[in-house]
Amino acid sequence: MGINIKGIGHVGILVSDFERSFKFYTEVLGLQVTNHRKRPDGSETAFLRFDETHHDVVIAAAPAGVDVSDAIPANARLVQQIAFQVEDRDEFMRALAHLHTKGVKILNGPTTHGIESDNNIYGSGSRSFYFSDPDGNRLEIFTDGMKVRNGERFPSPDYQEALEDFMKTQRGVGV
Repeated sequence: MGINIKGIGHVGILVSDFERSFKFYTEVLGLQVTNHRKRPDGSETAFLRFDETHHDVVIAAAPAGVDVSDAIPANARLVQQIAFQVEDRDEFMRALAHLHTKGVKILNGPTTHGIESDNNIYGSGSRSFYFSDPDGNRLEIFTDGMKVRNGERFPSPDYQEALEDFMKTQRGVGV
């Protein structure tokens, strides 16, 4: 027996400068505000959404004395990354162009995870690029990931052996 999880409902993150992060997630990434609360103690929380879902991302001011800033090295963060899926390659290119015009530095990519660019037949095939939010949390925009159909293993047994041979004989790479 297990839990039949269908996906991630939302991601909540603590931020060091609420106003800066609020502007980033709403003005740069374009999330819509469902609710923005300021408590009597001055702390703030915002419930943000992509479409009609009540919230997909929640940002909240970090408690006093808690450092969640980019001063924390990437390998010491509690959240490794947050990946945002876009509909297709056109939206992927729009997102890249938009972030560039907003002055967001792309840290890695664009790349394709798989046989196309990193010789990895086990990769998802998704196109991705990575950047940081104002606190240094790594974010990803991606599209076109492979599907794992009918509970099969990946890559599909229908073509795994042929791809392994292709990598060895035509690319000179062991899998």
